[in-house]
Amino acid sequence: MAVVAGALLGMSRNAEGQRLLYVGTVQWIAGSTMILATDEGWSLRVDLTRVPQSEYSGLTIRDRVAVIGLLSADGNYLIGTSIQRARLDFQAP
Repeated sequence: MAVVAGALLGMSRNAEGQRLLYVGTVQWIAGSTMILATDEGWSLRVDLTRVPQSEYSGLTIRDRVAVIGLLSADGNYLIGTSIQRARLDFQAP
């Protein structure tokens, strides 16, 4: 399934346990937390503890990324599992 940069797939409270994909811009990143600014105008907190460090080391603010993860049990943040620099031809796994 092709995904255009900035697309938002399937965010809902019922999505717990389902892999979700978000594309946006790094707003800030520090330690094991990243804030992703979506093209829709809101911010998403991403827990990076399950993401291989090699996938996010070197990221800086304003970098475009695609983040795959799981919605937290309380629905307040995304538990990241993978991060890739976004491209217009990005292919979802």
